[in-house]
Amino acid sequence: MADDFLNDPCPFLPEVDRVWTSADVSGLGEDRGPRFYEASLQYAQSQWRCGLPGQALLQINRSFVCKLSAEEMRWPLAYRAMTWLMVQRREDQFLGNPRRHFQHLATRMVEPHKELRTWRAWACWDLARSVLSEAEFPGDLKQIRNESIVEPTRESIHAMLTNLSPADDAERWQEALKFAEEEGWCVTRTERAADAPVFEIIDTSQLHLIRELAHRIWPIVYPGIISHEQISYMLERMYSVETLERDVREKQVEYALIRLQGEVVGYIGFGPEDGALFLHKLYLLPDYAGRGLGAAGLTWVCEQAAAASHRAVKLRVNKNNTAAIRAYLRAGFEFEGDLVTDIGGGYVMDDYVMVRRLEALASK
Repeated sequence: MADDFLNDPCPFLPEVDRVWTSADVSGLGEDRGPRFYEASLQYAQSQWRCGLPGQALLQINRSFVCKLSAEEMRWPLAYRAMTWLMVQRREDQFLGNPRRHFQHLATRMVEPHKELRTWRAWACWDLARSVLSEAEFPGDLKQIRNESIVEPTRESIHAMLTNLSPADDAERWQEALKFAEEEGWCVTRTERAADAPVFEIIDTSQLHLIRELAHRIWPIVYPGIISHEQISYMLERMYSVETLERDVREKQVEYALIRLQGEVVGYIGFGPEDGALFLHKLYLLPDYAGRGLGAAGLTWVCEQAAAASHRAVKLRVNKNNTAAIRAYLRAGFEFEGDLVTDIGGGYVMDDYVMVRRLEALASK
């Protein structure tokens, strides 16, 4: 039956010399100990070798039901194997959408070991988003909005795995991330701690710097979200120095540069609107993404709002800008509504409106 194998073996799973079936695992009954754990990994190897990478991932996930110590497992927790399978699968072999699958799993987990398995699922979600293109394997934004789901940071995943796991989950998960980075497989930036940024409010004599930054940032971050033609149209419409000056004069918009070690790396624009502070703009040069600068900028804007006695910060974000939406949800913003705006030229802005309430912050 080994003649049925299509793929070479995964080096991070136990080898098999025949095609396994579900009976090989279900025959263990209620056992969720070492035998079940290893059988799940062997079944995953068999599914992989038979050209079924999506099914192989499901069997690896089945192994995460077990709550064992590292000493009880002859094979390490299969985070590295999962990463390897997602990258090495052939295009003609069905993978499914691991990113969406693990998002759903993490947010709909049931017993046994619900909390540990939830954070194992988030760790697998993080591996999927690290090595699979979000354009091809998107998350479920509808669920995120409807259920107010906040996708966790790597720091929180590590903390929860360390706290909950009787084995070495955090170590094995980070080992898989390092392996993917060393192999050049990562499509997302590694989250890195940043030095403390400085936010410098500027006057109208420096607005040309905002325009220059926008023309560097937008053509890199917005393709795939809006068309190149709309990017050019919006840059000319929104970022001429005359328009920026008018925003300052008529809308009381304030602009700030974001500096890191003295170097300008981004900008912020905000002003009062309908009883709240409205965040019009927050952009970073792409090389500085993933360092916590955007989160620091959101915190700073909320502090400016509280100091001015605003009770909320609002913003609008393109519905396809999943990275920004993720950052806003992590910063405590919630969905408030939808807004479609005709901006001329045959283009519209199709956005979510998001809000962060500042009652707790203002009372400190």
